[in-house]
Amino acid sequence: PLSRLWDFSGSDPHVPSEEAIRKELLKVGYERVAVNGNTVVFADDLVSMDLGAIAKGYIADRMKEYLKEQGVESAIINLGGNVLCLGERPGNKPFKIGLQKPFAERSETVAALDIRDMSVVSSGVYERHFEENGVNYHHILNPSTGWPYENGLTQVTILSEQSVDGDGLSTACFALGLKEGMELAQSLEGVYAVFVTEDGTLHYSKGAEAFISSP
Repeated sequence: PLSRLWDFSGSDPHVPSEEAIRKELLKVGYERVAVNGNTVVFADDLVSMDLGAIAKGYIADRMKEYLKEQGVESAIINLGGNVLCLGERPGNKPFKIGLQKPFAERSETVAALDIRDMSVVSSGVYERHFEENGVNYHHILNPSTGWPYENGLTQVTILSEQSVDGDGLSTACFALGLKEGMELAQSLEGVYAVFVTEDGTLHYSKGAEAFISSP
């Protein structure tokens, strides 16, 4: 409901009124959702959910499974913000995946990663966003306030085996902020994170810097 209210994907989005945000806040939050086995139950008929935070990752994983079943040994799946590599490039070389420089042209990157058989997923403030009265408003919304997070981060990238994990973690780590987000990433085996702060500095979780591609 909050994402729909802000309408970041619309043709002419605007900052909603405080009253409208307060009204939609009553319809969101994990406390209003229960999972019993394979059944999801909402607290009432006002609650709704979209799976945008994990959908592309899940789809990418299923595409990789399909390609492997067809005998494909080397491929790159790019769903925009979600890149999943199957194997490596011919000649035993890694795929080189660029990290988009926030608010820059598509060809500008802040770093490149050497990736073999892994997923790279980024969440940031520069894809679905709009500017109003000199303020940038982005689509990663705080469910406690109804407003976009303001925590000094512009991008979080997660490297993991499964793209669906990276999809969920990139959003979660962004929401937590640099310190707690880094702690979460480093608590998980096989997960690596790169955080970009507003001053352009890159912050790496333990082991993540080893993926940085040399010039």
